[in-house]
Amino acid sequence: MQWFVAARLRRRLFFVFAAVIVATAMVASGVTALLGEPGGWRAQQSRVRQFVSSRFADAWTDPPARARLAADIARDLRFGVELRDARGGVLLEQPPPGVVARCGRPWLRAPVRDAAGALAGEVLLCGGPAHWGPGRTGMLVFAVLFVVWRMAGGIARRMARPFDDLVAVVRDLGEGRLDRRVRLGRHRSDEMELLARVINDMAGRIETQLAAQRELLAAVSHELRSPLARVRFLLEAAGDEGATAASRAEAITDVEGELGGIDALVGDLLAGSRLDFNAVRRVGLEAGDVARRAVAHAGLDVGCVDTPAEGIRFDGDATLLGTALANLLANATRHGDGVRAVRVTQRGAVVRFDVEDRGPGIPDDERPRLFDPFFRGARGASGQGAGLGLALVRRIAEAHGGGVWAENIPEGGARVGFSAACAPSAGAVASERA
Repeated sequence: MQWFVAARLRRRLFFVFAAVIVATAMVASGVTALLGEPGGWRAQQSRVRQFVSSRFADAWTDPPARARLAADIARDLRFGVELRDARGGVLLEQPPPGVVARCGRPWLRAPVRDAAGALAGEVLLCGGPAHWGPGRTGMLVFAVLFVVWRMAGGIARRMARPFDDLVAVVRDLGEGRLDRRVRLGRHRSDEMELLARVINDMAGRIETQLAAQRELLAAVSHELRSPLARVRFLLEAAGDEGATAASRAEAITDVEGELGGIDALVGDLLAGSRLDFNAVRRVGLEAGDVARRAVAHAGLDVGCVDTPAEGIRFDGDATLLGTALANLLANATRHGDGVRAVRVTQRGAVVRFDVEDRGPGIPDDERPRLFDPFFRGARGASGQGAGLGLALVRRIAEAHGGGVWAENIPEGGARVGFSAACAPSAGAVASERA
């Protein structure tokens, strides 16, 4: 199929360019004929006939002068010259220099008349140079056709070759070879290069996304296997005949905790999927209400929420923003020794959500990577979580036209937060810093 498509394209290009070359040659010939002398070669032939007739009329009665004139014409014009009398008898045959053969078909017949106007004889000029025959004419036609064929074929091949490369690369990408790329010409800067770059960028993004999905699947599989194994162990322990009521209650509490972690992980995955499909549903929100609902859902005291009395109105996805705040609260609880305060403020066209903890702060070498997927700091390396919570916070903030930040507080602890645009028209806002 690839060869058939490419061959059809090459054939079409070949015939198109061949037709263009031939048509251009015909138009050039026509323009030359129109711009040239009226009458073209027939007018030239008539003038040559008059010239030859008048010259030989002056020397016709002088055989030596007549012979010299025939020799001069044969030498200078490289025509075979044949002189005949009024009855058709051959008086003289003069081929061009170096040619022995007789003149065949005449190219021109010029009558010679005497002073009274009577026919004295006839001069025959053989058709063109005596050495130019049908064989040479055929070779010339063949050479012209060969040049046209080579030019049209070369142009068609050069134009069709990038399409062949594109077809091969796209076919390999469809078969799963995501490392394939279209070769870009060193000096190409046309639409084909633009298409090749788009395909290469698409292949690169697909390869990166699939690699991230594989890494995510491996991490999630590991994170799910551990709590499921612990749940199974706790259920077996609670179902043991020798288990006391207290141990069973403690096992049930632990099972609920493990299921809560699994539920949070699944929630993060679902939120990430909504962002992948751009399924952000914006509604009118009040920033303080969003923060208080997230704090209450996390089982914390809503009194820790610090928000302006007049409220901050903005548009956003309540579920995604709640997920982002829940992840910040969980991060502060697990790794920051508890939540100190949740502050909601407005700066310009963005609303900020800051979560402050009571921990020792964030090491300087960890802050640049804190929001990277699967990154766990020194305090979280052996704890729960797949390293997706803060990465999801950044994606949610960017989907709302905001950014993220993390910094240490001078009096102790860390402040981690994100921002969201107050209105959809505010556009993307860079990562906010305190």
